[in-house]
Amino acid sequence: MSCSIKICGVTTLEDALMVSEAGADYLGVLVNVSVSPRSLTVKEAREIFNSITCPAVLLTFDLPPEQVIEIGRELKPFAIQLAGNESEDDVLKIDATLSCEIWKTLHIPAADEKKVGVSAVVNKIKKFTAAGIDRIILDSAVMKGNTMQKGGTGKTFDWSLACEIKTQVKTFIFLAGGITPNNVKEAIVQVNPDGIDLSSGVESSPGKKDPQLVKTLFETVKKAEMSS
Repeated sequence: MSCSIKICGVTTLEDALMVSEAGADYLGVLVNVSVSPRSLTVKEAREIFNSITCPAVLLTFDLPPEQVIEIGRELKPFAIQLAGNESEDDVLKIDATLSCEIWKTLHIPAADEKKVGVSAVVNKIKKFTAAGIDRIILDSAVMKGNTMQKGGTGKTFDWSLACEIKTQVKTFIFLAGGITPNNVKEAIVQVNPDGIDLSSGVESSPGKKDPQLVKTLFETVKKAEMSS
């Protein structure tokens, strides 16, 4: 079994080169995501996208399709990850204009939050796939006061839900949300995702990747793949 690894929330060229050399299959760069400390401007992100060979994913959050298209044309990413409340119509507009892959994040309440229906998530995945989505990221969400924080929570959701979802769809599934070098083996063994996607789990501080944690992550994933 082989599991793709995406390191998200990369904020510097130094970190981009480090995670790429460590063996990342994809790296993610947040652009114009006002709620995240890991977000870059288009100008700041350009150096990363222009300087690495590892497939880079542009992550956006609730931007109008026209703005996503404009940024996509500027940065020419391998894929665009829509991580907010974007609709199938938004996907259709972006997919009709850009030639890169389009990914979609779907958020599931963290393990200590309310339960979510598997069938509802499966139906969303099927609708988004029909609209042109190439891959799905299942990430966690937690309540912060009266609002739901989507992504970047550092918390896992109930992975048994991910198992059920994965058996009912054919779409490439990334597992995200609270994954670290300490629990990544369990995530791979339990869920058997097509890929894992993590950010804070390999950081020394928000937006700063830790080389030792990154190294440990890849070593652990390799062992998990060999033993499965």
